[in-house]
Amino acid sequence: MRLITDIRFALRSLGRVKGLAFTVIATLALGIGANAAIFTVVRGVLLRPLANRDEDRLIYIRQSARGIGAENANFSVPEIQDLRSGIRTLTAFGDFSTIEFTMVGLGEPRVVRAGVVGGSYFDVMGLRPILGRLLDPTDDGPNAAGAAVLTYRFWSTSLGSDRSVIGKAVRLGDRPATIVGVLEPSVPYPSETEIIANVVTSPHHLSATMVTGRVHRMTELFGRLAPGADLDAARAELRVVHGAMVKAHPESYPQNADFRIDAFGLRDQITSSARTVLLVLLAASVLVFIIACSNVANLILARSVRREGELAIRAALGASTRALRRTLLAESLLLCGAGALLGVVIARPMVAILARYAARFSVRALDLTVDASPLWVGAGLAVAAAVLLAFVPRLPSTDAANGFGLSSGNVRITSGTNRRLRLFAVTQIAASFVLLAGAGMLLTTLMALQATRTGFDMSHVLALNVPVVSYQRAPNEPAFSSLSRVTAARTAKKIRARGFARFRQGSSRRWASRSSPAATSRTSIGAALNASSS
Repeated sequence: MRLITDIRFALRSLGRVKGLAFTVIATLALGIGANAAIFTVVRGVLLRPLANRDEDRLIYIRQSARGIGAENANFSVPEIQDLRSGIRTLTAFGDFSTIEFTMVGLGEPRVVRAGVVGGSYFDVMGLRPILGRLLDPTDDGPNAAGAAVLTYRFWSTSLGSDRSVIGKAVRLGDRPATIVGVLEPSVPYPSETEIIANVVTSPHHLSATMVTGRVHRMTELFGRLAPGADLDAARAELRVVHGAMVKAHPESYPQNADFRIDAFGLRDQITSSARTVLLVLLAASVLVFIIACSNVANLILARSVRREGELAIRAALGASTRALRRTLLAESLLLCGAGALLGVVIARPMVAILARYAARFSVRALDLTVDASPLWVGAGLAVAAAVLLAFVPRLPSTDAANGFGLSSGNVRITSGTNRRLRLFAVTQIAASFVLLAGAGMLLTTLMALQATRTGFDMSHVLALNVPVVSYQRAPNEPAFSSLSRVTAARTAKKIRARGFARFRQGSSRRWASRSSPAATSRTSIGAALNASSS
């Protein structure tokens, strides 16, 4: 009964200082919510185990050509065959290349981003199905039937977790395929895809250019370490075999390109680009939480100091020290409890925002949910702080020698109270300056990157991604020649120069064009291109 009375009194008391109550609650909520969100992203990206079986045995193999600015040059089919025949520290290789298909047969026709893999890919990656089966070596070869596996994210979001999709026939481009399974939730690496299909579904992967072209590099490569082998041994053997490849085919490896091969643990490869950014964010969030706590403590203690006259009157009227402590405790619990509750509420949207940002550095940030651990820790710290702040202030008594007195309603504050307030103020200001300096440096860096000139004049330049199969041409006619002739006449006044660049995927081309200064509208150029293709 006393607790309810104290809470009612605390509510009436805080109602007279709405500004302070709002500030304390908002400060705690932001501190707890931000820390929970950032810790959730850090844990989900850097610390959470992968779904892959024996993930510590998985490696990512990367070929680079830094002399021409290619940090990841990928591999061609002949290169993969040479590595398979010469490597003993790896039990198997898994190959993955990204392509786009127009998929017909599952609802509305749609363009899907797909992975094209060999039959050993899922076994090497240690992944399992939640429905049906995954691709295996029986799905390899040009005479195999087309087969595709849906990723869990695509199946659950776009298809509403429809279990009847297994066995359905679809068309991927101009090739038939059957949906054979749904992949378990896993990291969509090396790229986020909707489906994963076997090689026969992609005509480009069966072409002579793909099968025999050593410089046609569009495949990413994974491996599983053999029993007793470690990453260093695999890396050394890969470099020996790769060096022999370079010597045997010098025409495919220009000396100025500086082709090299390396291997990394799969987890390190997935998280490497995000590690530094997320750790910096985590350190900043801890500092923000410390500043938030010091702000709250400062505000509550300052309120306690301002109430010393009221407390002295209550003590003089016979209120016990225990009753005064209960009053302070009720107010602190209301403020810190409300702040913790609001922090829990805002943590979810903050995780969604941070996950979208972190997904630019690591695909592991996709589909994160709020981690309850930091929420409970934050709420527990808020309650502990409420209890501590209720017992830190020295309460008055009827004895004037304690440092408090009543003189015309004014309060005399002891030197000890002044020292505590100064300490809180100095700590808060120092931490705020550190945080503001770091934020200022970050903003300066981002603005400098934004203003950096790339060396390319990108004004009035448009890029169009056009599927090759959308335009009919003779077998011996170069790709896009007919499109170029037609659009040249219809868009001559809008496009000053044109050029073509080939995508890695092989199913589309990128057409770059420079529009005339007068033709600044992308809509008008798009209309002309649409008319030319009809």
